[in-house]
Amino acid sequence: MSTKRLRISDSNIRKYLKSDAVTRLRDERYALELRFHKSRESATWWLIDKRKHNGREGRPNWERLGTWPRLTAGSLFELLPLKIARMATGTDEIVTDWYKFGDCLNWYADHVESSHFLSKERKSTVKSAIRRHLLPAVAELPLAGVRKHHIKDQLIWPLHNRYSLRTVKSYFAILKAAFNQAVREEHLTVNPIAAMNFSDFISKKIPPNEGRLQPDMVTVLFEQLKAEPVQHQVFVLMQLGHGTRITETRLARWRWIDWDEGLLRIPASYTKNREALTLPLTWQMKNLLRQYRATQREGQLFLFPNAKLTAPMCKDTANSIYASLSGGEWTSHHCRKLARSRLADLGIDKFVGERILNHKMSDLDQAYIHTTTETLKRKALQTYHNWLDLQGFLFFHGKTEGRS
Repeated sequence: MSTKRLRISDSNIRKYLKSDAVTRLRDERYALELRFHKSRESATWWLIDKRKHNGREGRPNWERLGTWPRLTAGSLFELLPLKIARMATGTDEIVTDWYKFGDCLNWYADHVESSHFLSKERKSTVKSAIRRHLLPAVAELPLAGVRKHHIKDQLIWPLHNRYSLRTVKSYFAILKAAFNQAVREEHLTVNPIAAMNFSDFISKKIPPNEGRLQPDMVTVLFEQLKAEPVQHQVFVLMQLGHGTRITETRLARWRWIDWDEGLLRIPASYTKNREALTLPLTWQMKNLLRQYRATQREGQLFLFPNAKLTAPMCKDTANSIYASLSGGEWTSHHCRKLARSRLADLGIDKFVGERILNHKMSDLDQAYIHTTTETLKRKALQTYHNWLDLQGFLFFHGKTEGRS
């Protein structure tokens, strides 16, 4: 093991990387050492702290500062005087390999991709927001010295020129989440945007999403559905009838249906909030599903298989069904909104409606509500499906009475 004492620079590092005889570089100016890795392609920076602790001399403390070449000598020596000053005053912060917003965002994209707790759709949404919107806007912003006007001028305002306030706020939330997670895992000791809130940039209250599929449009929708393939008909009717999300619906398996009990059980791993959802099947819905099942080959696993019958319908296909029916004016989510609003209009208790749509319960509800609502959910859905019959649902399930 050989140590070379010199004025460390990036050019000197590259020079001695070629020499197997030198394993360490010791800087002439600072108590700093660079140790080469066996690969001779990278190295680790170490700062030697020789301060007395509790008034006593002790063994030097070796602090890892980062790795070269990600943390270059030029970058390190810009920050090192501040680092040493903070050590002397007791306000030390760790020197990180990250110096720009892009470092944190790229790390967070990898973090999201490796998560076992996020759905594929959520991973795709976050990574797309990072790649298409956040990195192009703020990747080069330095972690040190960023101010609110930098975020406003480079991110919020440009996004607001192209997207709705709700969308801009969602992208800003992903930026906040990236830095919050980085601090939790101690990649950073200071969050440069911790004190920033969306209201600092835009104080206007964001109105709730308008339900673009209105009750008086349902009859026309049913007429349109008559010309669609049976798979498309049932897919839309399932979402409209239960208010389920598009992913929950397109991934549905026949084994989730308990015909004897008249229940559709969606496992927690397939729901957005990771809470299992049980939906009572009205006699109308059981009739519809039994007739639909008779059109499929025996042993089919999925309610809505792809063209090869080997996997569930893909998200693009599902979205295209609604794009065709609505001419791009509304989406599957508006079926969900219509179901929720009609339940309320028909006098269904708010809590029952929320449980049907599987909205996440508040901590208070989770703590104090222990009783099952299955009977109330069944009555609520029966009332709603009776209303749908008046709009034309009867055509698709084909019966006017008892019922299964």
